[in-house]
Amino acid sequence: MFYARLHVTFVGVIATLVDSVVVAEFAGYCLHRLLHSDKFPALSRGHLIHHFLVYGPTQPMRAGEYHDATDHRFSLGNVGIEWLAPSAIILLFCWAAMGLLSVLPVYQALSLCTLLGWPILMFSYLHDRMHTENFWMTRVPLFRSWFLKARRLHDIHHRSVNSKGFMDTNFGIGFYIFDRCFRTLAKRHRAFNWQGYQSAIERYGLDESELVSLRGCSKALFHKEIGSRTVSQNTNRQMFNQMNTLRQGMPRQNVH
Repeated sequence: MFYARLHVTFVGVIATLVDSVVVAEFAGYCLHRLLHSDKFPALSRGHLIHHFLVYGPTQPMRAGEYHDATDHRFSLGNVGIEWLAPSAIILLFCWAAMGLLSVLPVYQALSLCTLLGWPILMFSYLHDRMHTENFWMTRVPLFRSWFLKARRLHDIHHRSVNSKGFMDTNFGIGFYIFDRCFRTLAKRHRAFNWQGYQSAIERYGLDESELVSLRGCSKALFHKEIGSRTVSQNTNRQMFNQMNTLRQGMPRQNVH
């Protein structure tokens, strides 16, 4: 009776949820791609702190607990300002559009909650757990296969740098529908591009000495994930120097 007075239907609720998730996924894809395009250097640099200083291409993707890439910067739920500011604009735009289209207030509220909640679930909670060991989804048969596949594609995103120094593949997190649509999906690691890697570091003024030392990493994990046969026995700084040596001697080495 209450729902009837509000003209709310089951089909309407499901349609609103599905539409909102699709919009959130598309917005997340576009924003993630924008952060890797250098259209807004200040925002891109904030995102690349995560990509090059905390979970860089020459570092293990998982080594204990997640290390917040927004350390010492403003963030909400481990999400930096480079995500928060554009997301707020997108949310306001969606709210205004629904008002202009005379969408029922109930559907507006449901849509806004979904548009806010889905990115938090995917781009904060799930994404962060892709960079930790022993996440519960890896132990649950129902989610294990999907999560491991999504995590592997995200690892490829972190390690695929083109010759201009941009990461240009796998912009989704849990789902890669729009990567398929826009042909940015990569299912395999490609030969590591040291020239592009160095180009990105120089473009954003990142300190190479911090690339490994910012986060202590297990030599065993480093050896396993990078596939390097020469790992320093002392400090993480020495480990990075070893990688520079490998870069000069084996520029076509594949990253596994």
